[in-house]
Amino acid sequence: MLQFNTYDNDTLAAIREQLNACAEALGGTGRLLGLVETILGMKPSPLQNKTASFHFEQGKVSWNKVLFADKIETITQMVKKHDTMENLLEKGSKKEQNAVRTLFPVTFTITPKEGEPFTFKAVDAPDANTARIDPLFELLFFASTGLIKKAIKEA
Repeated sequence: MLQFNTYDNDTLAAIREQLNACAEALGGTGRLLGLVETILGMKPSPLQNKTASFHFEQGKVSWNKVLFADKIETITQMVKKHDTMENLLEKGSKKEQNAVRTLFPVTFTITPKEGEPFTFKAVDAPDANTARIDPLFELLFFASTGLIKKAIKEA
């Protein structure tokens, strides 16, 4: 899970900038929090959707690769266990490393009913040996609205 109190100001500012860009694309922080509440309320996880997309009140979220339940479960456990801003290919078990590698090509697109689409990747992977869960991906799909409010406020 993201550890905001351990990050430097530049990292916090980058997370906040990414959150604000997503909120702006959706039409405000309230709509971003509404999207997170929708995601948290969906069982099973919307990431398991076989169409690689789901609709919410203000638009649609889609991605370019179907994710299977076992990978989603592994990623969920990994997000709870590790600081995801660290290189997960060095820290995690073989199963966790494979789950992270599965996310390398995944790109999410949030398409609001009004406005321009917003795109982000699931994993920040500058090279084949380094991978970090993208903070926006983690905040949208695995964090509570309280943590997002904290990220916007503190970052």
